[in-house]
Amino acid sequence: MALMLVAPMAAAQSFDLGSLLSKLTGGSELTVSKMAGTWNYAEPAVSFKSDNLLKKAGGAAASAAVKKKLAPYYKSAGFEKLVLKVEEDSTFTMSIGRINLKGTITAPDEGSDASFKFNFMLVGKIKAASMDTYVKVSGSSMDLMFDVSKLITLMELAGNISGSSAVKGATSLLKGYDGITAGFTLKKQ
Repeated sequence: MALMLVAPMAAAQSFDLGSLLSKLTGGSELTVSKMAGTWNYAEPAVSFKSDNLLKKAGGAAASAAVKKKLAPYYKSAGFEKLVLKVEEDSTFTMSIGRINLKGTITAPDEGSDASFKFNFMLVGKIKAASMDTYVKVSGSSMDLMFDVSKLITLMELAGNISGSSAVKGATSLLKGYDGITAGFTLKKQ
């Protein structure tokens, strides 16, 4: 009888929610190989960097509002054509229409809370920008986000190459938000 009472308590003590969630989401360690493949733009992605749970709860509603505001700018800037191809060797190509940005994916700098660092190259060899990148992969969906100031840099680079004036509207909107990461929700091909 005592064993019947002790066994469930021991099982409850050894229950690890983090481990269970890790198994359900395919593991907690995000790697480039989990990102490998071809990904197509689905919608804007926005997240607040704060760890404060109350701010995060309010942040969910605020991020939905920011996403809604960004969507028309992204569309007019041509981001609905964005395709990201990630290779197992940690190289990537980000295509936005006829614009191809290539680069490498490396570990973030020490002390950074980012998932990775995306190193964008011009003509495949000249380093154009390195950006801390926040990545969330869930099944066939991936959020690829940058600190908002870095996303503005990426958008301005794409806008200068394409000549799109719509990028100015998106960048001016993003400049009004501090402490967020923004980018793209992508769906795997």
